[in-house]
Amino acid sequence: MSSPQVVAAAAAAATANASAAVAVNQHPYYPRNSAIPHYVESKLSMGEAFATLGSAVGVVMVVTALLISRARVPLSGKDKLIVVWMLVCAAIHIVLEGYFSFNHHSLAGKETIMGDLWREYAHADSRYLTSDPFTVIMEGITAVFDGSFAVIAAYGILADSPVRHPAQLITSLAQLYGNVLYMLTNYMEGFRYTNPNPVYFFGYFVLLNAPWIIIPTLLMVDSWKGICRGMLIAQRATSVKKVN
Repeated sequence: MSSPQVVAAAAAAATANASAAVAVNQHPYYPRNSAIPHYVESKLSMGEAFATLGSAVGVVMVVTALLISRARVPLSGKDKLIVVWMLVCAAIHIVLEGYFSFNHHSLAGKETIMGDLWREYAHADSRYLTSDPFTVIMEGITAVFDGSFAVIAAYGILADSPVRHPAQLITSLAQLYGNVLYMLTNYMEGFRYTNPNPVYFFGYFVLLNAPWIIIPTLLMVDSWKGICRGMLIAQRATSVKKVN
């Protein structure tokens, strides 16, 4: 190869490398050198993304209110709130997180409402746009396992079924375990996947995930007490039968 050809080839390679480097950094996520070559900007603004998500949650809550009105027995205020929580969780797990699980390879370039929502949240955790193995596996399990048991727990309350507390305990334990692992893996790496802007760090990463730590913990205690009460009643009934 002649010298001019060598120079031309080197120049072409340098141009290609420079273009690739620019492509990698043409996104607003952390770490800044994350490779997200198929990234496209979202059409929805931050406010529009939250309004869209809020509207969807509102629809789920309306449907939940109708189901509560047809419950087998009158529900207490606490049980009504638990049904709302479980069905909202089921919708988020199955629909939103399920969408991520099926589309993680191309999510950064998806020009859909779901894609916009995930690109907005990715400011808090860019692992959602890079097919991070832990995140993909964790969200897949959450979509299938947590989502299904959340529906069973809601059914248990509405139908006054004994499956309520086992399903509520399983759902809450899975949510707590998954969320703690999810947040701690980011912590162990110095929150390198999170935009340090307080809006994204505290508003998105901390506050949006906090409910899935606080509420499952409370519901686990509630179910533990409910199961213990049921076992105590069963033991007493068995003792009475033996005496008779």
